[in-house]
Amino acid sequence: MTRCHKSFHGIICVGPSSARPKPRRLVSALKAAVLAAGLVAGSLDAFAAAAQDASPTPASTATARGDAEAVHQIAARREQVHARIEAIRAARSRGYAVTALKSIRPPAPARLRLAKTLGGLVLRADRTAVLVPAAALPRDLEVTVSHPADQPGREAASAEKNLKPASLPVAFGPEGTRFNFPVTITLPYDPALAKAQGISPDRLTIHYWNPQLKAWESLLSRVDAAARTISAEVLHFSVYQVLGAGGGTGVAAADAALGFKAAYVFPNPVRGQNTVTIRVQPGVADSVEVRVYDLAGRKIHASSNFNNLGAFDDGNGLGPQFTYDHVWDVSGVGSGVYTYAVTAKKAGQADIVKSGKVAVVK
Repeated sequence: MTRCHKSFHGIICVGPSSARPKPRRLVSALKAAVLAAGLVAGSLDAFAAAAQDASPTPASTATARGDAEAVHQIAARREQVHARIEAIRAARSRGYAVTALKSIRPPAPARLRLAKTLGGLVLRADRTAVLVPAAALPRDLEVTVSHPADQPGREAASAEKNLKPASLPVAFGPEGTRFNFPVTITLPYDPALAKAQGISPDRLTIHYWNPQLKAWESLLSRVDAAARTISAEVLHFSVYQVLGAGGGTGVAAADAALGFKAAYVFPNPVRGQNTVTIRVQPGVADSVEVRVYDLAGRKIHASSNFNNLGAFDDGNGLGPQFTYDHVWDVSGVGSGVYTYAVTAKKAGQADIVKSGKVAVVK
C-alpha cells in the first residue's frame, strides 16, 4: 500500500518496491546524496512521518510532488532524486533522524505595498502571513514574505540548544523595518514533522534569528492546532522560524523549586525600539521584582510588575519552566549598557537574585 504525507515541503508518498537495493548501493547512494544534494545525516527533513509507517521488509521507493515547477525539476533529474531517496532510507536504517529534503522549493514570495494609514494583510500561498495594523508602519512600504538566504550559524545555533524545526525559515521584509507598535506574524507548522522529532505542538514557538548574537530567541507565541499555525507579535522584520526543543515525547513537568533556571532579556541589544522584555524562570515564586542600574550605579528603573506565564516552554532547551516576564519601557533611556538585578521571593525561603546586562542603542 502506498502512503502519502502532506508536508510543507510537498506531498511525500512511500510504497513497496519489487526490488531491494544491495547494501553496497545504499552506502554509495548515501554518500552521493550527501555530496550532490547537500543532505546532512542527522538533520535530514520530512520523509520521517511517512517512511516510519512503511514496512521495513520490502524496499521502499518515494516520490515527492510539490508545485508544477518542482515536479518538472524532479522529472528532469530522476537519477539524482532516486539517489536522495535511497540516501534517506540508508540514513534511517543507521538510526539517523530523517528531517529534510532540500530539493523541494519553498513557496514563491508574497509582496504587497501597504499604506501607513491603512496597514493590511500580506499572505503567502502556504498561509505564512503578516497582519499590519493601521499606523504601525513608519511610512508607506512594500512588505515581502519570502524564503531567506542561507546564513552560516543558524543551524549550528539551533542544534546547540537542541531546537528542531517544524517549519521553513521565513524572511519578512524589508529586513530591519521597525514598527510604531506590534504587528502579528503567522507561520504554518508541520505537526507530523514535529511528532517525528518528539515535539508536541504546545512546545513549539516562533523564534527570531538575532544576527548580532548569532542566536535564536523565542517569542511569546499562540498555537492554533486546528489551523496548524503559530502566531506572535513582533516590532521589527527579520528571519523567523517555528522551532521546538526536541528529544522527548510529551511535556516534561516544570520544576517548581525556587531557583533560577534561566534569566535573560530580549531583544539584546535593544535597537530602535522602545521596549525590552526581561524574562526569568525561577520556579514558583510569591513575587518577582527587578531593578536596573546605569554604569555609575544609579538606579534608573524598578518594578514588580511581572506577567506570570505559568509552566511555559520558550524553546531555550530547558523544557517547560515557570516563567515571568516584565516589559521595560526604554523610551526615556539613553544609549548605554545597563545592569539588571532580578529578585524572586517565596515565603519561608531565602530570596534569590540573578543579574545580567542589557545594551540600549539609539
